[in-house]
Amino acid sequence: MSKNFLTAFVASFILALSLLFIIKFPYQPGWDFRNNLWAPAFLLIRGQSPYNISLLYEMGTAVWMPMAIGVFWPIGFLPLQQASNLWWIVSLVSLIAIVWLSTGCSQPPKLGFVIALFMAFLFPPSISHFSLGQITILICLIFLVITVFEPKLHPFLIAVLIALTLSKPQLTIFVLPGYFFAYLRENGISRTFKLGSYSILAVGITSLPLFFLYPQWISDFVHNQLVNPPWAHPSSLFILQAAFNETGRVLWWLLLLTGSGLNFWLWMRLPKREALAWSLALTTIITPYMWSWDFVLLIPLLISYLFREIPRYSSWILYLGFVACWVVLASMKLTGYTSDELYWWVPWYLIGLILIANSLVWSTTNPRINPIVKLRIPNFLVGDDRS
Repeated sequence: MSKNFLTAFVASFILALSLLFIIKFPYQPGWDFRNNLWAPAFLLIRGQSPYNISLLYEMGTAVWMPMAIGVFWPIGFLPLQQASNLWWIVSLVSLIAIVWLSTGCSQPPKLGFVIALFMAFLFPPSISHFSLGQITILICLIFLVITVFEPKLHPFLIAVLIALTLSKPQLTIFVLPGYFFAYLRENGISRTFKLGSYSILAVGITSLPLFFLYPQWISDFVHNQLVNPPWAHPSSLFILQAAFNETGRVLWWLLLLTGSGLNFWLWMRLPKREALAWSLALTTIITPYMWSWDFVLLIPLLISYLFREIPRYSSWILYLGFVACWVVLASMKLTGYTSDELYWWVPWYLIGLILIANSLVWSTTNPRINPIVKLRIPNFLVGDDRS
């Protein structure tokens, strides 16, 4: 049996399973997917306000930026169940691609890749993300695609992808400034200005379906943003304000300024893929509006450090530390601690874990650690003696 035939057979089998899942699987549609994407798209293609979903549902508002609706509006032609199943598949494929790109390997080791996939998929924020039908995983993938494949992408295509990431602008506060800073250093003012202009144009173009199909959408969009309740969420801004009132807001501004300076330093000193992973991680601890399912932005940093040439004890710190985090999160969920702001510690813990593991490497080797093509896997998983 030829390799090409086997590849085609496996691809066809996966496609058939995906279509069967989309058509038949009774997966519960996520609240966020229904309210923020499917319902607006459903209303839009019928000439109604995409941001007035009270026409369909009594509770909830649509708050994603218009670029998401403008790009994915055809999903409104599908029934909610099938559209939700399709979005689940898109999110799953995106998560797999995130893990692959985060390894830094064109062909990562199969066992290590499977382990990394399980870690990413079973990460409680990932489970919440899939349950709600969120868009953060897709945005994270877009950031990786822009960073890794930039030389092969036309600037206007990069701009369109940037416009789509702005569907949740709070997730871009470190990545986009860092990326444009690195782009400026490599390409100069003229090309950077062109990319910025393209990005502004792309925001308008991706929003055009809303203007064509329901030109009066802006008033409902503004209304939804204004009436969106001040939810309790695990961002540093909310936690600091809850603990210290106005002093907390001042502390958050200091944190933001410190993080911004560190972010530019990272983009100046590190390779783009590595700087991106750290920017995404910084976003989870500093952005003013963050939910626990947005902690999936930590996955690229965690995976990238698992695929580095590090001593076994550092590998064990990362593996066991991740398992400990999973156990605590699962225990909190099962014992009724479900309010989202209680999970503010997760990104701080995981970033601290990575820094501790990496500091032990520095204390023994000193040279900078480089990405490799082989994952350091504990002995009991491979059955051989690795030093």
